[in-house]
Amino acid sequence: STMTSIVKNLLFFAMFFAPHANAQAADTVEISELKAEIISLAETFQGQGDEDFSKQNQLQILVDQLLELNPQAPIQDRLPLLYGTWYQVWGPYNYTSPERIVDPELGVKEIYQVVSPEGHYYNVSPNYRDGDLSKERIGLLRGEYTLSKDSPNGLDVKFTKFPGVSKRPTDKPIWELASQAEEGTLQNGITIVPTFVVRWFFGGGTLVEVYTDQDLRITYGTNSKNFKEPFLYIMTKQN
Repeated sequence: STMTSIVKNLLFFAMFFAPHANAQAADTVEISELKAEIISLAETFQGQGDEDFSKQNQLQILVDQLLELNPQAPIQDRLPLLYGTWYQVWGPYNYTSPERIVDPELGVKEIYQVVSPEGHYYNVSPNYRDGDLSKERIGLLRGEYTLSKDSPNGLDVKFTKFPGVSKRPTDKPIWELASQAEEGTLQNGITIVPTFVVRWFFGGGTLVEVYTDQDLRITYGTNSKNFKEPFLYIMTKQN
């Protein structure tokens, strides 16, 4: 009968699709667990250098597993996911040296990257003159990015200036200073590093955006002279 035929078809579709649905659900759970494990491990490394790559190598094993479960589209298709503020859980702690050591002037537990749809971003963090924690200022290292011609996941970056403020704001989180820096409306504005020094000596390089979703971003930071030894960033979405 027609009713019997409908029931058989429904049973067939249920039997066909159920394994796929269960597999997708299992993958989703495994992805979430891997992400949590990556963030947790990165947190244990926070504020530490990585001269022998041992920390990065431990993270890389988990990152490879995540990418196998959740392959990524080229970065041009993921760009909207990048926009906003990212908190650096772990990553390089010296912007001017290829050595994987910690810059004593950098506030390593409060590093934010604010990415704009207009093609610029700011690395925002406390900055301590001469490594003296009593001499806090907030640094706003500005970069500009474009899609790389050499890598489907690459953003070519050049640093343009390094302003800051002489005291931490009391009415807003420090990452909100990025928009004021771009608008030229910073209060207590100072220059951390002169612009000509930033442009000549900070140079630039490539960010290879390995993984991006709504709350996790995994990136390799490289420079043109040392592309074989990239720095791994683990970042979570702030807003």
